[in-house]
Amino acid sequence: MRYEVGDHHGRRVATGLAAVAAGDVHTTVTLPALAPGHYRVTADGVTGRFACLPARPAVTGPAARFGVNVWASSLVPPSRLAEFAFALRDMGAGWVRDGQSWPAAEPAPGDYDTGPHDRRTRTLRAHGLAVLDVLSPAPEWAMTDASLPLPADLRHAYRYARRLAAAAPEALQLSNEPDVDTTRSTGDAHAAFVKAAALGIRAAHEPCLVVLPGIAQTGPFQDLMLANDVVRYADVWAFHGYPDPTEPGEPRFPGTADEQHELARRHEADIPLWMTECGAFQKARPGTDLTPEQEIAQARYVVRSMVEGLAAGNDRQFWFAGPPLHDDGIYFGLLDRDFCPLPAYSAFAALTSLLGAARFTGPAPLLPDGVRGFVFDSGRGELVTVVWAERPVRLDRCGAGAAYDIMGRRLPAGRPVTASRDPLYLTSPAPPAASPASPEAPPAPTAASPASPEASPPPRVASPRALLRPRARLSPAEHIVLAQRFPARNAAPGKEDGDAPPPHGYRLGRRTRMTVDVYNFGDTARRVTVAARPMGGAWTVRAEQETRIRVPAGGRVGVNFTLLSSSSVARRTDRRLAFRATLDDRSEVPASVALIHLR
Repeated sequence: MRYEVGDHHGRRVATGLAAVAAGDVHTTVTLPALAPGHYRVTADGVTGRFACLPARPAVTGPAARFGVNVWASSLVPPSRLAEFAFALRDMGAGWVRDGQSWPAAEPAPGDYDTGPHDRRTRTLRAHGLAVLDVLSPAPEWAMTDASLPLPADLRHAYRYARRLAAAAPEALQLSNEPDVDTTRSTGDAHAAFVKAAALGIRAAHEPCLVVLPGIAQTGPFQDLMLANDVVRYADVWAFHGYPDPTEPGEPRFPGTADEQHELARRHEADIPLWMTECGAFQKARPGTDLTPEQEIAQARYVVRSMVEGLAAGNDRQFWFAGPPLHDDGIYFGLLDRDFCPLPAYSAFAALTSLLGAARFTGPAPLLPDGVRGFVFDSGRGELVTVVWAERPVRLDRCGAGAAYDIMGRRLPAGRPVTASRDPLYLTSPAPPAASPASPEAPPAPTAASPASPEASPPPRVASPRALLRPRARLSPAEHIVLAQRFPARNAAPGKEDGDAPPPHGYRLGRRTRMTVDVYNFGDTARRVTVAARPMGGAWTVRAEQETRIRVPAGGRVGVNFTLLSSSSVARRTDRRLAFRATLDDRSEVPASVALIHLR
């Protein structure tokens, strides 16, 4: 049979004849030396793909800046998991974002069946991948109509999170895009859930990093979560960012990162920001692959989104997604339906290999109009500038040690290069001050040539726990969690995929009874005094019982209140309802803040 091998541009790089012996199902051919990149092989009408990876390995494990969403339980057959994990590590993904179904893992209260998920986590970690696990919505037995999609008793969240942390992922994210689900859950309810789950993680034998929920977009839901002081319980601030699918042409990196960093500064959040989902919307009918044009557009956006995300200040970037994933007419995966690499896989591998430690140093200076450039310190004694342009622009390589194309193929020395929509990498020796020694990636030995990356070793990394440590122990007051509970008839209007118009709060009548649940996740009983902050606006909050209560260790006690509105309260206008609490030593419990309005 005749075979032919072509690169991602469609250029033929090898051809020949191969014989399959009678009774055999395969044969082997020897190819010429190939540059790093993506290749397609065709033999008598049957097509396959493979990647030739850069010789220099990327930074791997928790120190790596790059990750991939996998959702292995749904998308990766168990028989393929080890090979899949090997492929991700070779591609330079240091992190994988995974998850499992809470209802499947705990079909009845306390009846855990996390064995399959724990085995997946161990397999991923055994291949050098750090795992970011994600909590899913609660089981039906744990929810009520008023609590959906959260457990009505937050002690279930505490115990389940502690159980997941026992499987030793490097990090645990406390839900996925709660701001755009179709339930009526509110930011205050989710904040109480986050606090309970975070305390469960910290109660584990070896706590992992606590990562805030992956927020889809800024807005009232996230604002309310932040008003409930969730940041003090977390080690990482997380969010997602996708290009606008209605914009014509190739995808463009959204402004989400800038918005989230500004929000974090406003809240004085001194924790790293991770974009735990970024990807491109490539339309494809079920059962079909992307077109060659879509494949190249995806490869370009892998590089651009990762580069622009790090340049915006993100500490980690996670691509969505690694395995074959077709969702509602959109194909996201870096692998095709046969688990063979797409061009984006090779582009990802080139990016991670060339950028190394990927410490952003600033925009590239003195570029021609229309050219974008970003400079990174690789940690190997070199600077790497990533450039692209919407229209071809010729660049002088003065001072550049080497140039590489989007797939990591080294370009001929001494010639000008052309910036285009396909990103290029230009390397140059780093000034001594630009490559300080660090535990993540100390500079390569001085004998290595920065102009010959294949000759230098990969950056060395420290142990995971030395690099990524959870925050200091929380105080006794921070182990008390307040959660406002309203009857189902007072539920908020619903989020309609994040874009519901105001009002956003609980819908109340002129007289409404509600409860503040006081949880004690500490190991000692506590006396807690609960009080409502003055609301104003003709609203009155009246306690219906003694507000100084004793909450046993691991216990929950409800304090009942009645909310009254005078005839002057404007309808359908949100106001903040806040409850505070103190312990007997006057230490303050993080407040619970909700929105309410007169229906």
